Amino acid sequence: MHQQFNISPEEGKRAKWPHEIFLINLVFNHIFVFVATVAVAGTLPLLPALVPVISFSIIGYIFIKSGQVAASDETWFVKSHWRICARRNQIFMLLLTVTCMVCGGGFWLSKMMGWAKIPTIALIGGVGLLPFMASLLVLIVLGNDSVYQARTGKLPKRFVEQNPAPQPVSGQ
Repeated sequence: MHQQFNISPEEGKRAKWPHEIFLINLVFNHIFVFVATVAVAGTLPLLPALVPVISFSIIGYIFIKSGQVAASDETWFVKSHWRICARRNQIFMLLLTVTCMVCGGGFWLSKMMGWAKIPTIALIGGVGLLPFMASLLVLIVLGNDSVYQARTGKLPKRFVEQNPAPQPVSGQ
């Protein structure tokens, strides 16, 4: 399922960095910061909006940095881990955008329709946040596995088959 590569410890550290940043966004921002901001949302109602702002900033950093790494003279192994992380980042960005639209649209619709607060929160939580949290859990598990793979010199076999390592050009 994975293909093993002979890498240096420094290369392993550079390869696991994108996954660690991604996990900081998922675990720290979307779980801890979200819970903390929702806890004080009664007194500071716009504070939970801080979570997507931080998240989109981290997402942007990963996209920009992965482009820079792809254009650099970094090793193929490290570039590959940045590509894997950027792809998961794209999926997460789509997931986050849809969740923000569903929750924002749900609150707007509830105001327009005059719905009560408790049923509105239950509906938005079930339709918007529950699928998001389940997907978040899957991405956290995949991210943790990628950190381990980067540290131990592994890449998914399917990724290697689709993106083979460049062959060194021999001199003539």
